Amino acid sequence: MAEYQSDARRSRSADSDCDTTRGKGWTSRLSRSTGGLAALSFAESTVVPVPLETIVVPLMVGHPRRALKIALAIWLGCVVGATLFYLLGLLLADPLVHPVLGAVGLEDDFQKVADDLSGGGFFWTIFVVSFSPVPMQLATLGAGTVGGNPLVFIAAIALSRGLRYFGLAILAQLVGTRIAHLKIPKGWLVAGIAVLLLAGWGVMQLV
Repeated sequence: MAEYQSDARRSRSADSDCDTTRGKGWTSRLSRSTGGLAALSFAESTVVPVPLETIVVPLMVGHPRRALKIALAIWLGCVVGATLFYLLGLLLADPLVHPVLGAVGLEDDFQKVADDLSGGGFFWTIFVVSFSPVPMQLATLGAGTVGGNPLVFIAAIALSRGLRYFGLAILAQLVGTRIAHLKIPKGWLVAGIAVLLLAGWGVMQLV
């Protein structure tokens, strides 16, 4: 009888652990996937114009102990992606960059950014665009097109995105530990914050 009760308790415990894993598993797996997060950041710095913070800030808040590792992963992915676009602008401006931008109606905007970069404000133009929550693809392409110093370019990207991502990580650690006391399921917490950030970003695009 005692053996049967022990087996029953173990079974209930296993079921409980399984339920807990199902309830928060997807956020935990994503927060641990440094390669996946780096790939998302690479995509955001190259072809996806939606701010990465709509995904990683909820993850940082939901998993505050991993916030700095998340920040490091996306920082590396961003630097690699930005460097790739710099090289595209440097090596393929005429055969690729200008025709594509002209086809999508961004040539005039690109030229304005290029003028700012070549007008003596190379570092700060890159820094400000990279630090602010706006797509930076035109600036990274333009940096290569005008032949800007690659070390200065990487320094501006690394510093601005480092301040942005690691600053958010530290803030998320402070906020996340307090929110944890509310016992909100991580899946709901992460999804809810993501929806709010996406909605805010969408409103900003319309203004």
